[in-house]
Amino acid sequence: MDNWDTWDDMESYQTHTGNTFSSSTTPTDFDQYYISYPLSHIAKTVHETGNKIIMPASTLNQLASLSISYPMLFRIENTAAGHHSHCGVVEFTADEGFVFMPTWMMNNLHLQEGELVNIKNTSLPKGEYIKIQPHATKFTTLSDHKSLLEKAFRDYVCLTTGDTIVINHGGDKYMIDIVETKPSPAILLFETDCVVDFAQPLDYKEPEKKTTKDDEDATTKKDCKLFPGVGRRLGGRVMKKIKMTESNTVIDEKLEKKHETQFKPFSGVARRVDGQPLAAAVADDHPNIHVDARVNEEGFNAFTGKSYRLL
Repeated sequence: MDNWDTWDDMESYQTHTGNTFSSSTTPTDFDQYYISYPLSHIAKTVHETGNKIIMPASTLNQLASLSISYPMLFRIENTAAGHHSHCGVVEFTADEGFVFMPTWMMNNLHLQEGELVNIKNTSLPKGEYIKIQPHATKFTTLSDHKSLLEKAFRDYVCLTTGDTIVINHGGDKYMIDIVETKPSPAILLFETDCVVDFAQPLDYKEPEKKTTKDDEDATTKKDCKLFPGVGRRLGGRVMKKIKMTESNTVIDEKLEKKHETQFKPFSGVARRVDGQPLAAAVADDHPNIHVDARVNEEGFNAFTGKSYRLL
């Protein structure tokens, strides 16, 4: 899109192209193209807060002749980029053919200084609901952020879904996305009471979950292995693997049976202190005690010999 430095340049463009920058079809319609610049171009930054623009005096004359509603509302569009928004008007003091707007509006519309912008009069329903999303979590931590937001909305005659507005506070600029508006994508804020809802800030991060003592105990219990390692018998030989549970130890049935058949308590040959074998003596009430019967071959008799008293 070409830039226009003077009104004569734009009139020359109209003469050569036949474009009158107007598509008005009825007396109630206002549809004009203007050369756009930020408010800083005319040292009117006092109007940077809000979404009201400065238009030429001739615009006021045109609007006065039309049957338009108040407050005056406009649909403003960068037709080259396909971006649009809505706004009001604060002054009719701009030079002919020019319009001046807040910098944030220029950014939203993707407008460069000197590019053409289309402006049409319109009407919007009163707002009932607004959902916003701050860019910074810091905004929601401000003690007075709700009253701050309410005060800032007084400078906005209307809001459009998809816009990113700017709120100045304490030397900081807070970017706020307009996520949703009801009952329509663009609403009037004049003399209305809206419900405002907050979406999570763009830079919001989920807090890290704190580990409690119960969680630590549960993790420890889960990872704990009861009696790890290899079991060994007294002789040093490795025992066969056994199954473990949290409540008890279950020994493989085959291992138990093999143990029962191989292990014989008190087996072997009994001998006296002098090394001679004892006689076989298997008691009826001790069936598990086995004494080699060969000890009787030498004719050993228990408790034989002379007896003595202690003097």
